[in-house]
Amino acid sequence: MMLIRFCGGNVLLLLLGLWNHNIVEAFDMEGIRRTTIVPPADNTRRNSLERISFITLVGIGSILSPTTPSYASESENSVRNDGDLNLAQPMGPSAKSRPAAPIEYLLPAARVGIYIYQLLSITEELTKLQQTSSSSNTDAKNNNNEQKIAVDRSDIITKLDALLLSPPPFIKNNDPTVSRGDQYGKYSLPIIGEIGVAAQKQKQRKDRFIEVGFLPQFFEVGELVGERRQWNLLQSAERKREGASEIRRAFNIYTTNLNFNPNKYQWVGSTQEKSRLIRDDKLPTATDVIRSDLDARDLYRNQVQTYIDDARAEFEYQKKNSSGDVQKFDPTELLDILRQARASLDKWFGFVPGGDVKSALEIVQREQA
Repeated sequence: MMLIRFCGGNVLLLLLGLWNHNIVEAFDMEGIRRTTIVPPADNTRRNSLERISFITLVGIGSILSPTTPSYASESENSVRNDGDLNLAQPMGPSAKSRPAAPIEYLLPAARVGIYIYQLLSITEELTKLQQTSSSSNTDAKNNNNEQKIAVDRSDIITKLDALLLSPPPFIKNNDPTVSRGDQYGKYSLPIIGEIGVAAQKQKQRKDRFIEVGFLPQFFEVGELVGERRQWNLLQSAERKREGASEIRRAFNIYTTNLNFNPNKYQWVGSTQEKSRLIRDDKLPTATDVIRSDLDARDLYRNQVQTYIDDARAEFEYQKKNSSGDVQKFDPTELLDILRQARASLDKWFGFVPGGDVKSALEIVQREQA
C-alpha cells in the first residue's frame, strides 16, 4: 500500500470529527496535493482566540490516555468550516490505524508538553500561595508564616523567570528533522513535473469515469505551475518561522513526517448523509480529509505558540509592574494563559495515537530525571 508523507503548512481549516459513529466505510480517492496559506503570528499580550475547554491533568507527571481528536472552535484563525469533513477521518498505513509517525519524531513536541505542564504546575503553586497570603490574619502569630510565604513566592517567581525567559531546548542534535520534500515526488523537474502530475490527475479522473475536455487539461498544467510556485514560497516562509520558533519546529517535526493513506479515508457518518453528498456531488476526497486533519493540527500548534508568547509577555509585565515586590506580582492572568496553552496542547496530542503520547512523555520525563 502506498503511503504519503506530508509537509506541514498553516491553513487554518475547520475541521474533521465525529469519530464514534457506527458506520465506517473506506473509499478510494484521488492522491494528495496540499496548498497552504500562512497568516502572521499574533504576538500581542493577549490574543483574541476563542477560549476553549481543556483536558484536566493532575500534576506534571500526568499522562494522556488514548483520545480522539478535539476539534477547533470557530475563531478568527479559521478560514473555513466545512461540515461535510466532519463525517470523515484520514487513515494510516492500515485500514484501522490512525495517521502517525515513529515515536522519535514526537519527542520534541513531548518536550514542549512537559515544559508547559511544568510552567502550569509552578504557576498554580504561586497562585495558591497568593490566596493563602490574602486570607491570612494580620496578627503577630502569622507574621512568621507571611514571611515564609513571601520567600516561597520569590523562589517560584525565580523559577518562572528561568523557564519563561530562558526556556530549555526542545530539539536535540540527534532528533529527526522536518521533512519538506517536493510534493511532485519523482516528477521534480520544472514544467515536466507539472505535466506528470496533470497526467496522474487525468488517469485518476478516468478511473472514476470523469470526462474532462482538452482545454481544461491544457490549462491545468498552467494552474499547477502557479500552485508549485506558491508551494515553494510558502515552504520557504515556513522555514523562516521555524527558525524563529523552536516550539513551531518541534511540532512540525512530527506533523511533516506523518504517514497517511493517500487514496482512502474512513466515512463515519450515516448512510443517509453519504447518499446526500453523493447526489450533490460533494463527497469529500482523500485530499480534503487529510488537508483538514493537518490544518487542525496546525491550528492548535499556532495556539500553543501564541499562548507561550503571551505567557512570557505577561510574566515580564508583572515582573516590571511589581518592581521586585512579590506581594504585587499577580499570577492570575498568567495562570489563565497557561491553562489555555495546555488546552491547545492536549487537543494537538488528541490527534496522536494515545499510546504514542504516553510513551513519548515518559521518555522525556526520564531524560529530565
